[in-house]
Amino acid sequence: MAYVVGSDKDFDKTRLAKAVHRSAVANSMPTGQAENFARYVVERVEKWIQDKAEITASELRLQTVATMAEYDSDVAYLYENENKIF
Repeated sequence: MAYVVGSDKDFDKTRLAKAVHRSAVANSMPTGQAENFARYVVERVEKWIQDKAEITASELRLQTVATMAEYDSDVAYLYENENKIF
């Protein structure tokens, strides 16, 4: 699993899934759909980091946003700007 540079932690798919789910629900996505969406995004991000020994938190965030935007650009925008909006 990839080490996230600057965080002193390995990639945590549960943490990412919760963040994606939170953004989806905040954009009025039904809970079940948000769970499926989070699972899809995490699977895609895991495939992306599969061959990487380490990644930056910024790279992880950008890849997550890009994956989310393929399905729902509004939710991706909320996720990307979470700390700026709330």
